[in-house]
Amino acid sequence: MESPSPDFAQVAVEYVKSQGEPRPVAIDAARDRLVVGQPPGPVNFLFLGHARKELLEAPPGERERVLARRFWSSISAGGTPEPKRVLKGILPRLRDRAWFSAVRRQAELELGADETAIDEVMLPHKTLNAELAVHLAYELPTSVMEIGPDRLEAWGVPFDAAYLQAQANLKARSTRPFDSPAPGLYVSPYHDGLDASRMVVPELFEGLEVKGKPVVLAPTHDILFVTGDEDVEGLTQAAAWAEEALLEPRAHSAVAFRLEGGSWSPWMPEKAHPMYGKLKVLALQTLASAYARQKEVLESLLEANGHELYVGTLRAFRSPSGEVFTACAWTEGVEALLPRTDRIDFVRLGPDGSAAGGKVWSTTFELALQTVGALMEASGDLPQRYRVRGFPEPEQLEAMAQAGKL
Repeated sequence: MESPSPDFAQVAVEYVKSQGEPRPVAIDAARDRLVVGQPPGPVNFLFLGHARKELLEAPPGERERVLARRFWSSISAGGTPEPKRVLKGILPRLRDRAWFSAVRRQAELELGADETAIDEVMLPHKTLNAELAVHLAYELPTSVMEIGPDRLEAWGVPFDAAYLQAQANLKARSTRPFDSPAPGLYVSPYHDGLDASRMVVPELFEGLEVKGKPVVLAPTHDILFVTGDEDVEGLTQAAAWAEEALLEPRAHSAVAFRLEGGSWSPWMPEKAHPMYGKLKVLALQTLASAYARQKEVLESLLEANGHELYVGTLRAFRSPSGEVFTACAWTEGVEALLPRTDRIDFVRLGPDGSAAGGKVWSTTFELALQTVGALMEASGDLPQRYRVRGFPEPEQLEAMAQAGKL
């Protein structure tokens, strides 16, 4: 296989059959996938889009490995792997929930409005809290492969059972103690791409000697900082290191999480706390990154569907008192998808369509929802956006501006 075939679907068919797949293999061109098997027996769907791109970009010597990595787990080769063997290699992968939302929108862009097809490519996952969810992956000798619904079905393993085993597998490989560069401050020692994912094994953190309850910052998948919610110095150092780690190409989340009752929840200290400002800025960096990623996907989707809809940008400001807050703009006559922010600015442009001669009314997003919620429709994305149509009446604008000052 020295050069990729112009008909990648046929290349994939030939590879699957060459690996001993006894079931029929058909090309579903409309959904850009292979259908392996037929009812009443087990059926697997092998989606080709990402595999095709990876194959075209891979050096000649790596192309066979690309096909193996993409399709290995859906090939029966005369029988389904034993569940015990499969379960030994399953691991949990932690993601922010916004990632799953963006992936679903990306699937919509590639597959259209076919909800069944979209569900077939979405990764089964478990929600941990308002910010985080976890999916499953299978460890290969040279890589880790994400586990989709077709693989779980082919293996005959329910998600919940696989998840419990993944937790146990990760706990078993996490016997090394955390590094402690300072009293009350700990750093994960693993650097195996699963450091952040160890949050799904909360008992690893319960024995750490911290002041108060454990607080975690996991700015990348390869590192995790732990300190106590009553340790100002520990929080200061953890936040400084997290800020630096966010510059890495594959940042994860800079939201702080606190361990209570065996589960993690997003945490922010009181406003009077010395670290409130820094931790809020870090959390806003994560939120802004999620909105930026989402905006890119939504704009591509809207363009592909021929819709003229403005996708608003989250902006951050600092008040005269030093408080950081977010804002977005709702411009009269512009149908838009706006991010959920602290402040919303209602903009009426001047007669010539510019800001000159125009007017702006500012209020809190919460008050805008209460007052003109009929003009605001939640999009269902994470982080949430609102589709806005029309424009408030003059009396509503004045009332909101007076009552909702930040």
